[in-house]
Amino acid sequence: MEASFRIQDFLNFRRFINKIDIQSKIFDLSDDSDYEFIEAPQLNIYQKLTLCELIQLRELVNGTHFAIELNSLLHELLYQESELV
Repeated sequence: MEASFRIQDFLNFRRFINKIDIQSKIFDLSDDSDYEFIEAPQLNIYQKLTLCELIQLRELVNGTHFAIELNSLLHELLYQESELV
């Protein structure tokens, strides 16, 4: 799956992914809990994911969010440093 996001769409998608209760799905023995349908029409994303894929997607999305936050922090610090010189 490949997707391009605007920052607000990414944050909304991240919120949606993090709201999925994976723990309850792991302990639920019904067949319906083995998959999660991920839908983001504004991004043309329609995927049926297994629990393992969902966990991997959550890790990827949260890692990406961390990288964006870190980049913003470094960018802010570098510009503050250049203003002081």
